Amino acid sequence: MADFDDIELSGLTAAQLEELSELIDPDNEMLPAADRMPVHTKKKATGPFDRSHLLDHLKTQATNSTIGEDYVPFTKKQTQSKPVEKRPAKVKKKTEFDDMLEVLDPDDLAELAAELGIHGLVDQAMSRGDEQPIAAVQCGLSKPGSGYSYQSSPQQHFEDLSEEVDVEDAITRLTRNDRGLTELNLNNHTKLDSDLIEELIVALTDNIHLERLQMANIRFSEDHAFTLAEVLKVNSTLMILNLESNRITRKGIKAIFKALSENTETGLKELRLTNQYFSGGAGAEGEIARYLDKNRALTKLGYNFTVASFRTKVDAFIMRNIDYARKKRASGN
Repeated sequence: MADFDDIELSGLTAAQLEELSELIDPDNEMLPAADRMPVHTKKKATGPFDRSHLLDHLKTQATNSTIGEDYVPFTKKQTQSKPVEKRPAKVKKKTEFDDMLEVLDPDDLAELAAELGIHGLVDQAMSRGDEQPIAAVQCGLSKPGSGYSYQSSPQQHFEDLSEEVDVEDAITRLTRNDRGLTELNLNNHTKLDSDLIEELIVALTDNIHLERLQMANIRFSEDHAFTLAEVLKVNSTLMILNLESNRITRKGIKAIFKALSENTETGLKELRLTNQYFSGGAGAEGEIARYLDKNRALTKLGYNFTVASFRTKVDAFIMRNIDYARKKRASGN
């Protein structure tokens, strides 16, 4: 407003006053916009607003207007989709590994998969890791012409030898420390109840001869895991333990790994815990990594980690233990 202080309003004409009022904003937020700015429209009102009339007018204007000499009016056409051309299937090129695998029989392939520890791609029987070759009908391995796949075949039936095991007799032999019982396979045993599993675990407490124990898919629960943890704190003979496809909770899993971290004389080298009914979660995986940092015996672990950082830590601890075992063998101890 400082620019207009020296203006003498009395000497201005009506047109100049009108022009000046258009330039000056009263700067009053309480005034509506219509009062703050004067109306600039000079046309007279044509009547009330009629939307349909306006749309008809715009359509007429658009139809009659021409833009340039090459104007072509719009006409809607029916478009036809082009037929999709089927691409030929890609032919997989054979590699040197395919040539090597083709000469292997199903038993050798199953044993190779178990040694590589690819538990997520094979079923429990294939990931067992037995010294003897696993029968193809047991692992469900098929070898089609285009590649290799792992599947169960309904046309083949395998008689699970674990059903023939007399569990009560095995418990008796474990209790009296039978040196002839070094391996016990109870995988998929349907006649095992909770009490028998508990007795079997307790019988391992003072046993010094059993080295391999397979107990996959036998409804092994959290209570059994707690009992097993107490046994693992004192047992130094067991080398391979398979507990895949059971019902162990995160508390049971943590109890097992805690026992392995406390027992400095443990001989357990291989532990399989994949495919549990309950997911361990990030908390349990962190505890597993912390406990394995104190363990120097475990060289093979089957567990489905969901957190990459904990899996990396555990892999480092397993590699450390493998190197430790190699140096121990080299020194002759």
